[in-house]
Amino acid sequence: MTADATSLGKFVLRTILWLPPCFAAWYFSAQYHAAVAGTLAHLLVDQFKSGIVSTLEQTGINLVFVTTLEVQPEPGQTALLLPEVNPLLYTYGLALFLAMMLAARAKWWKILIGAVVLLPFQSWGIAFDFLVQVGVKLGSDISAQAGLSGWRVEAIALGYQIGSLIFPSLIPVVLWSVFSRPFIENMLRSQRVHPILASNNPSITTLHNKRWRPFLRLASGYVRHRTDRLTLAPYYRLSEKWMVAN
Repeated sequence: MTADATSLGKFVLRTILWLPPCFAAWYFSAQYHAAVAGTLAHLLVDQFKSGIVSTLEQTGINLVFVTTLEVQPEPGQTALLLPEVNPLLYTYGLALFLAMMLAARAKWWKILIGAVVLLPFQSWGIAFDFLVQVGVKLGSDISAQAGLSGWRVEAIALGYQIGSLIFPSLIPVVLWSVFSRPFIENMLRSQRVHPILASNNPSITTLHNKRWRPFLRLASGYVRHRTDRLTLAPYYRLSEKWMVAN
């Protein structure tokens, strides 16, 4: 890629332009995406504490964990606890990842692999959202019935913070940087190009602007008469060649 194609400003602009269609695609496919992430979240909950979730249901986008925990909504009535989780809170990073990859003009197979790699991190957030409801928010009676106490409660609090604050926004950027390493290297290299050495490229220098030529000639003449010409002879020749060429 050329330095112009990989400039930071153009990459940011392309990312911003790609965000609306990527978020729209993510939202309208969220129901199917949530089903896959929810299945993985169910498996993670079983690994953390088996036996508290019997099955997983879905109402629209929301995921409903059907538990074996009993509650009494009214005296003499017993029901099963059915916590709900909104998966959109943990899967929006997919839209960000897609926008950044498309802005970097990545290959389609890299985008596909990245979307698959995101799934475990998204399911982590969903699983610990459920666990924090059962182990912390719904009170000590529910947590005791679920067998969530001691170190498990501390682990749930930590896992929930990681899954809600870090994974959704950080992991997409990390994956983009891994899959787009050549693009990033070209972009960083283009930012380090010296303007004089790159003066033959009008897109990354302003030395071709005619309004600067009188000032350059004046500065060259001042230096020529105020300094040792032998010491600065190479720079004089470079300046004179540049002014003749332009």
